[in-house]
Amino acid sequence: MDQVTLVALIGVVGTVIASLAGVVGAVRTAGISARAQATVEDVKSRRAAYSACAATLLVQRDAALRLMDVLNVPDLDVDRAKERVAQAQALHDDVGTTVGAVAVEGPEGVSDAAISAAQRLSAWLDELAWWLELGRPHHQRQIVVELRDHAEEKVERFTAACREALHPDDGRQRRLGPLKRLSLRWYIRRHGGPYGWPGWS
Repeated sequence: MDQVTLVALIGVVGTVIASLAGVVGAVRTAGISARAQATVEDVKSRRAAYSACAATLLVQRDAALRLMDVLNVPDLDVDRAKERVAQAQALHDDVGTTVGAVAVEGPEGVSDAAISAAQRLSAWLDELAWWLELGRPHHQRQIVVELRDHAEEKVERFTAACREALHPDDGRQRRLGPLKRLSLRWYIRRHGGPYGWPGWS
């Protein structure tokens, strides 16, 4: 094989290798892009599930808070109060659906926090219903207050877990505070006073 032929073959091989490298690079780049796109879609899906669940939990929490105000009046319309209890408890069906979506999306810490918040809210509402059935005995008021506090804490833990899962790099800057402050300001504007309900705490 003469030198010219050898040089030509080397040139062909070099071209093939360069082309192959280009193909491999393109495939690798496409794979990276696909994974990046999948990651973005995963984040969007989780954000939607977390937001829906947080919204239903907060709606039920606020319904229970208003129910406590309704039940804490001397001249209570018992039949109307029972209707309000049933309405608040009916919201739990929506909570169950959104908690299920969070359980599918994960991760486990967020899923567990959602389930715990839903369970605490349900226990609080059940105790309010039972307290009303018993005639609102004074000795059980503290149980209702404790269940309220536990439920609110679990809801806050869930929202904190969501923020940490969605924003792992700045989780420390997003702890509990903002949502709680917004909820408090909303309640003050709507009811004219902070959580506490005269006679409850």
